[in-house]
Amino acid sequence: MFTTCKAVNHYLDQREKVGIKPGLSRVKKLLASVGFYDQPFKGIHVAGTNGKGSTVTYLASCYEACGKRVGTFTSPSLTDRRGMIKLNQQPMDAILYVDYFNQFFPVIDQFEKDQDPASPFEIMVVIALKYFQDHSDVAVIEAGLGGKSDATNVFTPIASVITSIGYDHMQFLGTTLEDIAKQKAGIIKEEVPVIIGDVTEEAKLVIRKEANSKRAPFYFFGDSFTIKKDNDEWLYQSMNLKLAFTLRMKGKHQAYNAAVAIKTLFVLNQNRDNVSLGQIKKGIKEAIIKGRFEQISQRPNIVIDGAHNTEAMEMFVETVREMAEDDEKKVVLFAAFKDKPIKKMLELIATITDHVVLTTFDHPRAATIEELKQFTPENVTVTQTNDWLNYLHQLKADDHQVTYVVGSLDFIGKVRQNIV
Repeated sequence: MFTTCKAVNHYLDQREKVGIKPGLSRVKKLLASVGFYDQPFKGIHVAGTNGKGSTVTYLASCYEACGKRVGTFTSPSLTDRRGMIKLNQQPMDAILYVDYFNQFFPVIDQFEKDQDPASPFEIMVVIALKYFQDHSDVAVIEAGLGGKSDATNVFTPIASVITSIGYDHMQFLGTTLEDIAKQKAGIIKEEVPVIIGDVTEEAKLVIRKEANSKRAPFYFFGDSFTIKKDNDEWLYQSMNLKLAFTLRMKGKHQAYNAAVAIKTLFVLNQNRDNVSLGQIKKGIKEAIIKGRFEQISQRPNIVIDGAHNTEAMEMFVETVREMAEDDEKKVVLFAAFKDKPIKKMLELIATITDHVVLTTFDHPRAATIEELKQFTPENVTVTQTNDWLNYLHQLKADDHQVTYVVGSLDFIGKVRQNIV
């Protein structure tokens, strides 16, 4: 058995080579081994290409505003593995982390002997679910990849949420929006309400068909609820109900994510929960998530954002245009995983700046600078650095320049740890 977080994390690090393992059998066996399915579990399941983490944060913040103990599972963490599992925004206690890992270890070890090892992500999922079952009033669980075959898709939620559907992880989920929508719709359960963000008509058809087959009530953004800007506030509208709200998080897309969270809470209020309008407004207003258009330094001015696919980069670019001063000089420090749409992301970045700094970081999936260079648009000045930390430390305070750091959640996590 293990006695320290360091030992547990070393064990998990050694098994990163297992990679992504779609399928639910290992996770279900692990959970059954500790009696998870013999006790009630109250959780919301959130899937989607983009907006999952923010929507989880909005939901959790609203539940916290009414005094609930709220568990959240998100990935990747911007800090360490324990940061994936939080109770009221605090990472899982180190002693409990080791204790829960040890509860599962006999089965984990047997999987190893059977040459069907559980992935580190699967292990983190089961630790989170059992921990939340024991210690939270409600949990909000973010899917890792897709939905149908994702390791988180092993419980019956009180609500399912699909924030968005776009092109990402296509090697696993399929190459068309219809294929990807089918995977996301895989989280829909029998008679469990599903709340859906702003998606295409093509995706709506797929989700509607799956929801009808499961007799699951469904609520689409644009049909069942919507938002509009009203001076400094946003106005949520759903049937005969209106709610004005304000945000700390930047960007129009965050208002869309907030609307999905609000609708989810209103749907659940009809059934069993009782989160008041005042608590919802307070929760939405106070919600903040690290790494989402976050200023981590004022002088020099450095902003990090987790945009790591085409749709997320479009939102980032739109937010820059919305927030930037007229005389602002923009520089983008960019790194990405090699399996991401690098060419399209750099083309989008080139619409807001003429200076891109290419770099790389310590991760087996990280693209090299040479791999990035071949996708750089001709209309931008390209510089490069192998030492992104030194580059950021050497930046001079300039009231007219903002350095944006984007391209990968893992990369901005490393940046944040070293700069903040």
